[in-house]
Amino acid sequence: MASSSVIERAAFLREKIEYHNHRYYVLDAPEITDIEYDALFRELAALEETHPELDDPNSPTRRVGGEPAEGFTPYEHAQRMYSLDNGMNLEAWQAFTERVVKGLDSDDIQYWADPKMDGLAMEVIYEQGRFVRAATRGDGLIGEDVTHNMRTVMNLPLTLRGQAVPELLEVRGEVIMSNVDFAALNTRQAEAGEKVFANPRNAAAGTIRQLDPKVAASRPLQFMGYGIGRVQSGGEESPWTTQQEIMEGLGQLGFAVAAEARLCRTSQDVAAYFETLMAQRDDLPYEIDGVVAKVNSIEMQEALGFTSRAPRWALALKFPAHQIKTRLHAIRIQVGRSGVLTPVAELEPVRLAGVEVSKATLHNKGYIEERDFRIGDTVLIQRAGDVIPQVLSVDLEQRPASARKYEFVMKCPVCGSEAVEDGERVICTNPTCPAKTVQRMIHFVSKAGLDMEGVGKKWVQKLAEEGVLTTPADLFTLKKTDLLKYERMGDKSAEKFIAAIEKARKVAPLWRLVAGLGIRHVGEQTARTLANNFEDLEAIGRVSREELQDLNDVGPVVAESLSTYFQSEEARELFDKFKAIGFWPKGGGVKSEAAESLPLEGKVFIFTGSLPVKRPEAQAMVEAQGGISVNAISKKVDYVVAGEKAGSKIAKAEKLGLDIIDFTTFQALLHTQEQDVSPKPELKKQKSLLDF
Repeated sequence: MASSSVIERAAFLREKIEYHNHRYYVLDAPEITDIEYDALFRELAALEETHPELDDPNSPTRRVGGEPAEGFTPYEHAQRMYSLDNGMNLEAWQAFTERVVKGLDSDDIQYWADPKMDGLAMEVIYEQGRFVRAATRGDGLIGEDVTHNMRTVMNLPLTLRGQAVPELLEVRGEVIMSNVDFAALNTRQAEAGEKVFANPRNAAAGTIRQLDPKVAASRPLQFMGYGIGRVQSGGEESPWTTQQEIMEGLGQLGFAVAAEARLCRTSQDVAAYFETLMAQRDDLPYEIDGVVAKVNSIEMQEALGFTSRAPRWALALKFPAHQIKTRLHAIRIQVGRSGVLTPVAELEPVRLAGVEVSKATLHNKGYIEERDFRIGDTVLIQRAGDVIPQVLSVDLEQRPASARKYEFVMKCPVCGSEAVEDGERVICTNPTCPAKTVQRMIHFVSKAGLDMEGVGKKWVQKLAEEGVLTTPADLFTLKKTDLLKYERMGDKSAEKFIAAIEKARKVAPLWRLVAGLGIRHVGEQTARTLANNFEDLEAIGRVSREELQDLNDVGPVVAESLSTYFQSEEARELFDKFKAIGFWPKGGGVKSEAAESLPLEGKVFIFTGSLPVKRPEAQAMVEAQGGISVNAISKKVDYVVAGEKAGSKIAKAEKLGLDIIDFTTFQALLHTQEQDVSPKPELKKQKSLLDF
């Protein structure tokens, strides 16, 4: 066992090294030389090697990375990580502030504004001041546990600083890479013959999702805090009452926050800040693509609440896209999973917003004809949202005399079948076009579909192109020996490929299957809505267009698309194959005899505040008794279960007239055989900020 003097020395070294890490990586104000720092680090490493009992996952020596992980574990956020609504100009900002003023019935509103960093959204969690977990945003409800990689981020505090350290703290922020570090990383990657990254955001996201934390440790990532989730200390919730206090508090606890952020006392100040930051964007040390403005008062934020996807009290005000001119060399036609022929411009490579662009979308046949793009033209391109390159216009003064009008060939470039116009789209008429099959298969396994991690898109493309995969159902009939026939497919890769497919067969939820089918106009949110309301694919197919439109997120266009797909012969054949191979996920509409006898069958619950049990455990109680647990409050909620220090959900529940019960009453519901408990004891009414 280590002596008390050794234990004290190790603790001293850890504290000292973390102090100097903060000075160097957060404050950019080092106090000691690299040689002196290295001496401290080596001494601590030697002590820990000699005395294994001193092992601590938050030791500074652990930042170099541990053993590779086998995969990423899903992590359910205790509070949803919402997206932000976007505004593309100052007119959108004006409209936003008018809604805020109307919602609060006040024009005395201050805003907190900070740069919108182009990184990977992350939540880092601390208990008793110590870093315990980190998770990606994911879909806002469930992300991926990347604790082992975030531990290597040098400016992330492993132990919080200061006196008033909360017992529980969830910090939201962005993982980024500075422009200088990004350029240096790409130089090293190129010299080593490895992949170079398109931009700093891709580099940061790709690094965080490495299974080997030593890779993450070798790359210069930073974490920049911008907000919080849960905060608890001594039974009390967050002591911070404004966004400004939150940001200042995070800085005092040791987090890096944007130095450019500021309090804006009026909406006009936000507009001026937006203009200033837009002029400075190219001189900042990291990439930004706009400004995020938030109502400063937390009380006002709670009063405004949320939509189904974003807070009503915040707006991401995006900068105009970067633009530049270059030469149009050729126009190539791509075929999508629905058979749509999309023209793509092949360009003289040019640097645009830190990225080399050689291809850009031309949208459709009509877009080319309207703007009269010709091979050899000098064209103006931009990155929409600084992400998707697109061609805007042609410089007629620089048009070559030899340039000829472009003729859009009405044939599929892949299978040669006739193409027809459908509104603005041009579509291949061949239902078995190989290009459609390839793109559908890639979509099916992607994050937008079943998210089969381990099933490489390039291999799916190859298998589809060679006819091994003709429908998504064929994936589930693949054997390891089928894959080992290919020269570059190793034994471990084949095992991982098959294991990912088997995992999807067993655990993939219905909503992912619906999303993976690639039905036009049907995205993740609509897929979730369908899965929550229907038992399985066949149940969805039996519903009329009119009944579909009764659902949230389903309008007449989406209903028409769903009805057309589910009544098609293609869908019926595919569903029969899914059933035959044992892949038939069930949704929230399942009505078995056993389920109908459960006490909470069909009842929708939402939890708020501190509960006697952990939130996931309470949700599991509901689901085990036939109920449904949700994270967003709406009129469809039957019971709001409120614990201690219940927050803004209570106010919204009161406004919607929902039943609010305490945890004791909730436990009684679990055991009663009546589906409706009357009378329902209510909590004492709390004053609502929404009563205006």
